[in-house]
Amino acid sequence: MKRRSIILIALIIIVPLVALTWAMLRISENEHVVVEKRFGELLEDRLQDVNANVTIYFEAAERDLARVTALDNFDVSNLRQVIRTEPRLLQLFVLSSQGQLVYPDPMQSSGPLNGNERMFLIEAAKMFTGQDLKEAIIRSEQVAADASSNVAATNQNQNQNSTATRGVPQQADSSFRLSRSQIDEPTQQEIVQNAYQQAPIQNIKQFQESSGWFVWYWDRGVNLIYWQRRPSGYIVGCALERARWMADLIGQLPDTVSDDKFSSRTVNTRIRMVNESGESVYQWGNFEPLKTDSPFCEVPVAAPLKSWRLQCFVPTSELTAGTGLSAWFSLVAVLSAVATTLSICGFFFLREYARDMREATQQVSFVNQVSHELKTPLTNIRMYAELLERDLDQVDSANTEKPRERLSVILSEGQRLSRLIGNVLTFARQKRKTLQVQARPEEPCKLIHQIVDRFRPAFADQHIDIQLDCSDETPFYLDPDFLEQILGNLISNVEKYATSGGLLNIKSRVQNNLLIIDVSDAGPGIDPKKRDTVFEPFARISNDVSYAAGTGIGLSIARELAQLHGGNLVLLESDQGCLFRATLQNQHK
Repeated sequence: MKRRSIILIALIIIVPLVALTWAMLRISENEHVVVEKRFGELLEDRLQDVNANVTIYFEAAERDLARVTALDNFDVSNLRQVIRTEPRLLQLFVLSSQGQLVYPDPMQSSGPLNGNERMFLIEAAKMFTGQDLKEAIIRSEQVAADASSNVAATNQNQNQNSTATRGVPQQADSSFRLSRSQIDEPTQQEIVQNAYQQAPIQNIKQFQESSGWFVWYWDRGVNLIYWQRRPSGYIVGCALERARWMADLIGQLPDTVSDDKFSSRTVNTRIRMVNESGESVYQWGNFEPLKTDSPFCEVPVAAPLKSWRLQCFVPTSELTAGTGLSAWFSLVAVLSAVATTLSICGFFFLREYARDMREATQQVSFVNQVSHELKTPLTNIRMYAELLERDLDQVDSANTEKPRERLSVILSEGQRLSRLIGNVLTFARQKRKTLQVQARPEEPCKLIHQIVDRFRPAFADQHIDIQLDCSDETPFYLDPDFLEQILGNLISNVEKYATSGGLLNIKSRVQNNLLIIDVSDAGPGIDPKKRDTVFEPFARISNDVSYAAGTGIGLSIARELAQLHGGNLVLLESDQGCLFRATLQNQHK
């Protein structure tokens, strides 16, 4: 078996195994990425569960505060009594339907302010004099109005309305930060009166009942305000005591050290709730991350604390521990199965290939033997035909015209059959790598004339004009059999395929130690798309049965012989017909 065939079969087996091994290794390497992604999704679900508890807390607080702010009696003593009975409240406030602050009254028209009311006005001055709170209320009411006017969009806007009414977009204002210890009582009164005297009073049109959350920032950080518009158009709001609502919220979260079954079954975790500054407000879990660790996943806290985030930390080394083993087991199993299958297929392929090669070898051997057997009688036929031609030369020409014509046909066909047998034997020797150059000094032009003369009778019958340009008589070391077969195949192709052109032109010359022979015709030529295939064994321009007969090995043999002789055979561009150039190197050492 040829080495190329063995390499091909080996590649058929090895390449799929290598590709499969590479794919399985990539799967094994990326398995930890898949594991981390799945854990990330699972942990995000846990954080959303925490968010659900936060949402439940604020929904309950909203219901309680809606009851507390359901006031239509704005008597100062009544409002102060509500504040005293609700420990969660830092301060109540009331805005008129036009957006003017009614309570606590900055002008003190209803009586002097107490300490809490005065400090609240100082701390919340920017909130009332600016547009943040008013714009948040207007946006909330506008959303509610749009939802009620468009019933068809109710389901689509349900989540947006809920967010708008329960979690107003947070407006941070850190520029107004005052501390009770920094302001004495006279200064406080001056700040309050000046700020609220300059506060713009906007005409806010009457809206339907609505409520919502508003987030504002001062001194200690985020603070929450719940507001409710009453049927009268007044807005009653309450600022929550920050320490109280944070303690109540933390009470809804898991214990600091959790015995969560999820953690014991998988990996330890640490969950943190961080504020808008990234500071930890509360944390729980068994895992203690380093200060430099980044959160494995994080989600924003539910409204109204959307500036806060829930972060989850996990030891990533524990997540990927043991990953890849299943991929390795799968890799070994799959590779074993594929290798066994490919080996069995390769065995049957080799057996069939060996049998086909034996049959092909037997066929080639048979053709060679038959060709050798035909060569001897054909040589005798040609010899006796030539002798008969000489005998006819001695007979009266009037009685030998017909016999001469028939004899010329015998000689022409004998020569064609000799070329065919010679091609078959040369092709077989070429495949067996037994072709060798047997060079001797010859006159190239003399040999070319002898070869061309053998075709003259047939060309004369087909009215093909032979033009021969060869005058160099310098001895040239070459193999005459090689030259005869090369030139014979080229001239024979003109006889088969280019008779319509009526021309055969042969030019030869010796240049740079090379014998150059150009053979051209005026026939139909060769399609440019098929120029690269004409030198392949058994290649034919057309497989039509009406096309000229041929084996398709002539040009292949001619090029092989030219290359063995140190030259080449090429098809050149030409305006008409075909132009072949054969080159043979001088073998003189």
